[in-house]
Amino acid sequence: WMAIRDMDIAAEIIGVNPLKAKLTAFAVSSFFVGISGALFFAVYLGAVEVGEVFGINKSFLVLFMIIIGGLGSIFGAFAGAAFLVVLPVLLKLVGVDLLAWPTDIVAHFNLVIVGGMIIMFLILEPHGLAQLWRVAKEKLRLWPFPH
Repeated sequence: WMAIRDMDIAAEIIGVNPLKAKLTAFAVSSFFVGISGALFFAVYLGAVEVGEVFGINKSFLVLFMIIIGGLGSIFGAFAGAAFLVVLPVLLKLVGVDLLAWPTDIVAHFNLVIVGGMIIMFLILEPHGLAQLWRVAKEKLRLWPFPH
């Protein structure tokens, strides 16, 4: 594995099968991550009930956080998570409290906004909120003199 990590072409020349080495490294690391995640849930929750705690809806929520925040960016993951946590709260404040809409309408409106944001970011800006933040920061840095 160290030979593959350092230089895979040289490792292949000395007789190491790069595909097999990379697949076994991936399998071993996946095993350790799975065991550590299960132990974390067992210690954190006191019991391992992954089906109820981390269902398909939670998996999709995490995926949507990454898509909206931006693919390949740590800040994007945090920005997407913040967006998907703050959006229902803001919609409740505006929709239910100020406009007196029914709560089911506000909940469905939340789904419509999240779906529209996912489609918009996948088509128009694949790097998500992180890229928009970078562009805004750069524009503000150069603001008085844009050239």
